[in-house]
Amino acid sequence: MARPKGKTYTLQVIKEGFERFEKEYGHYPSALEIDSCPYLCTSRLIQFKFGGLLKIRQLLDIADANYALGEHRKRIWADAGRVSLASEREISDFLIDRYGEICVHEEKKYGNGRSRVDFFVYAKETFAVEVFNTYTIHGITGNLTSKLKKYSDFPYKLFFVITGGDFKQEDINRIVSRRKRHGLGKNMKCFCVKSFKEECLNSIKPLEVYLKLGLGK
Repeated sequence: MARPKGKTYTLQVIKEGFERFEKEYGHYPSALEIDSCPYLCTSRLIQFKFGGLLKIRQLLDIADANYALGEHRKRIWADAGRVSLASEREISDFLIDRYGEICVHEEKKYGNGRSRVDFFVYAKETFAVEVFNTYTIHGITGNLTSKLKKYSDFPYKLFFVITGGDFKQEDINRIVSRRKRHGLGKNMKCFCVKSFKEECLNSIKPLEVYLKLGLGK
């Protein structure tokens, strides 16, 4: 979603946008989150009109105005860790329910043993899953760049699953299609959680032995 053209970003308008973001995500936005949020102005405009993010946070009476220091930074990392673990657990529970616990291997080594994938699943078509949590477009592109280098020679189907932000599959497809360098390999796809589950349910069946036991769904 693009920012509306001609909109005037007064201090009150920015205040309302910051408060909306805080209600949706549980924290006030960082510079990267501001730049990727369609209902906030850019951090560059904030720099030009108000003297920067630190200044506007002070004007808005936001505690811990300097996000790079102190307790705020500790809370960001702690919250991110909790969300990441919860997201991986959700994916783990879904995979086990779909394919059976014996067929779902967490932190599976591959290649020379130094690399691992979050989940390696034995199904009619064997595949692996990498989960990452982010709220920004920058976070998606950064994670993909890092992971594509790491898994460039991965021999099986590989799904990257994005959790955290309210990303629609069409948003993710658009981001991926713009990558001119380090694009997804033919064996790779990038999904939001909903689309990933649909892919598994519609396209990848459990092993026959699991189905015969009456456990597969």
